[in-house]
Amino acid sequence: MDQLTSETFPKIERTAVDAEAMAGFTSESDFMDLTVRLAVETAEYVCIAASTTGPEAFWNRDQAAIGGNMVRTFKLMDAMLDQTCKDRGEMTFLLARLVFETVVNVQFLIQNFSTSLVNSYVEHSLRHEKKLWNDIAQRIVARNGILLPIEDRMQQSIERAFSASGMEIDDIDPKNKAPWGNRNLYQKAEAVGLDALYLSMFGGGSHSIHGSWEEIYGNHLNWDGSRFTANLEWQAPRPQLLLAICPVIIEAVFAYFTFISQQLADELIADPLTDLLERVTSVSAAHERYLAGKTWPEI
Repeated sequence: MDQLTSETFPKIERTAVDAEAMAGFTSESDFMDLTVRLAVETAEYVCIAASTTGPEAFWNRDQAAIGGNMVRTFKLMDAMLDQTCKDRGEMTFLLARLVFETVVNVQFLIQNFSTSLVNSYVEHSLRHEKKLWNDIAQRIVARNGILLPIEDRMQQSIERAFSASGMEIDDIDPKNKAPWGNRNLYQKAEAVGLDALYLSMFGGGSHSIHGSWEEIYGNHLNWDGSRFTANLEWQAPRPQLLLAICPVIIEAVFAYFTFISQQLADELIADPLTDLLERVTSVSAAHERYLAGKTWPEI
């Protein structure tokens, strides 16, 4: 993207939020429609962030670790919105977990930015490639030096990954089990002030990732009190998930722009993101008021 200025900053349609109108909402679908539009607006800011490299027209390796995660955030949000609009609630929970982890990584990398931290992040990822490299090498030795075409392609792919990462294959210890940055995800979330959301966004989302009993019972089975039958219908998404994840994403977008350019963040981003955050918070509060007094299966 060209250098951002007030003249070149892409126009983003502002979603109107009216307190009186929300007070008159008679169904959760009214809130869902408004929430989706706010999430689309949030995703547009993520897209701009992911396309902004700062003073230079490119990222170096260390910056790319953060910029690439912003790109990932945008793609995951796009997928999450797609599944939301297709009324596939199960998939939105799965994707929300991935979004949360990616945003935690962005915030942690920015907050503690250093080449040594990025090295740890990259090295952690490359342990798999090193294990794969060793496995291929052992197979070649077992065949008395015969290299299969597929193995040749795999080795070239691994070599490219190491070249782009600025590391040598021999630098990686595949037996190292330490998390990157020497902190697990909860500890990273805690360090960036997102530990309160960890249990619901990541811990709860693990049900969707791994297909635990809670996810199977809640989404894929019907229970009449004593017997189970298959539930092949998709669960309808609800506003809470997007309303919870959007503020986290908005904060990450501002952190990214601050990382790239404090001036850019202050002059072009701070006010519209603050306004967006206030509107998301307003809808979340109105939705909670709507739910007050309602019980299952109404909610």
